[in-house]
Amino acid sequence: MYASILLAVVSATCVCAQGAGEGLPPPPPQTLSTTLSGVLPVIPTATPGPFAGVETEEGAIIDQGPANPSFEPVNGPATTQTNLPAATYQAVLPSTNFDNGTGSTVTGSITISSTAGGSGVNVIVNFAGFPNAAAYGPFLYHIHEFAVPTDGNCTATVGHLDPTDRGEYYPCNSANPASCQVGDLAGKYGKITQNPFIAHYSDAFLSTNPSSPSFFGDKSIVIHSSNTTRLTCANFQQISASNTTGSNATSPATPSQTVVPYNPGNAAGRLSGFGALGVFAAVFAVLL
Repeated sequence: MYASILLAVVSATCVCAQGAGEGLPPPPPQTLSTTLSGVLPVIPTATPGPFAGVETEEGAIIDQGPANPSFEPVNGPATTQTNLPAATYQAVLPSTNFDNGTGSTVTGSITISSTAGGSGVNVIVNFAGFPNAAAYGPFLYHIHEFAVPTDGNCTATVGHLDPTDRGEYYPCNSANPASCQVGDLAGKYGKITQNPFIAHYSDAFLSTNPSSPSFFGDKSIVIHSSNTTRLTCANFQQISASNTTGSNATSPATPSQTVVPYNPGNAAGRLSGFGALGVFAAVFAVLL
């Protein structure tokens, strides 16, 4: 069995990266027993390896590696989800954000539904209230592996939904969404660059079948600033066993933006003081 070790070196004032101290602090260093976190695409057999010296914040890689269009997940590409039940799940953002340091409160919901016997899901996104885009954007949103606990700690959701064990080191290639993390919605369909943000699209790889590894109904949605700081999060809840989207969903005539390709060189929007005061991690791995 492979194991990976995530070592975080936290500065005395690293809380500044988490909402200037107004949000909950980042978690302490942790040891990962598997790659389920969605952070590591593969476990190197020696160090220094491709992850030595990688900066992380709250278990997420800040600066992704170089574009690698040929990279495939460890478990192969994501597969189209078929013969799904008729179901609708929705995650509604709370009235108070996890990170309060930006001076804004992101609100809204994401609704994902499937039809009986159909393939893939329909996604409706309706978010608003983003902080200053020049300082904090473009924003990211992903489906994360675990639900938000009752205390609202977005850090506890860990990494992205990633049944293919792709990891997030190499940027998602939106031209080949099957090679991306299943939960990486921003990578596959574009970062958030407008406020409000309204989008409507189909995804072939998410599932409403609880027995599927790509099932998202017991997981969460997390919105990040450009440097991956977690601004807010919410759990998915089933609101209908039919193909209705519920009274809180908004079905726009057109999306508010087109897909924005990921630019790994984009360093804009880092939180103030993050570079020297953030959380730095070196990722080492060993064979057991």
